[in-house]
Amino acid sequence: MPPGRRRGTVDLAAALTSTLGAVQNQPETPAQSAPEHAVPSAVTAAAIPEPHSPAGHGQLSAAEVADLATCEAALDNLRLAFAAAGKALAVIQAARLYRATHDAFEDYVEQRWGMGKSQAYRLIEAWPLAERLSPIGERLTESHVRELLPLAGRHGQDAAAAVYQAVDDADGIRVTAAVLHDVVALLPADYWDPDEAVRQIRAYLAGDRTPPEPPPADPLQAFTAETTRLLKSLRGIAAGDVIKAARSANPDMVRETIASVRAVLDQIEDEVTA
Repeated sequence: MPPGRRRGTVDLAAALTSTLGAVQNQPETPAQSAPEHAVPSAVTAAAIPEPHSPAGHGQLSAAEVADLATCEAALDNLRLAFAAAGKALAVIQAARLYRATHDAFEDYVEQRWGMGKSQAYRLIEAWPLAERLSPIGERLTESHVRELLPLAGRHGQDAAAAVYQAVDDADGIRVTAAVLHDVVALLPADYWDPDEAVRQIRAYLAGDRTPPEPPPADPLQAFTAETTRLLKSLRGIAAGDVIKAARSANPDMVRETIASVRAVLDQIEDEVTA
């Protein structure tokens, strides 16, 4: 194995030791993230001073400034852990780096890190969007990313970044998972216009809590989206066992339903050719 590759593997293992250790067995909403290249060195519990009473009032002493820096560095490791851990897990899964000790990735994360497979895959899913959003929000958390993942899946990471930026820029608004959930919910699922989305978000956060009517979608885009969903559903029915079971139970009902679908298609065709 080339020396450069071997060093990379060792570095990855070290990164996992510090980052996965911080996120395993954490609640559903771990703390905040930042650019993965900025992950600080791990701060152990032994390096943190024992809890103590204030040394005085007003300005911190030099020793207290040092204690605060150490404690905040430890918190920074947790703040950055989920994105770094997700990326590390993605590398291990994609390259099957677990194969020397485990047959399956799920067994590896459970036995090596005490982590359930759902948490592992949640971290893997979250890290690319977290990396995209981290330059925007210094207080980014996994729960923030989770609220924006459906939007990113529909319209791309730039759309999620625009929403996060709009909330982060709003005066008097603290970015929380609940706020992001609300603003994502007010945006149309099948339509994305960045300027319109930002306008709606700003109006909503400024006090207009009535979700605005979504702008009319492009007719061709709406037709394509609806027919694509319909075709997918019909193909799933045709390929599955549902239609066979229904035909055995009540063939007349199945034939009537198919005739009704055909009549609707004929009506659509008549509208197109009229």
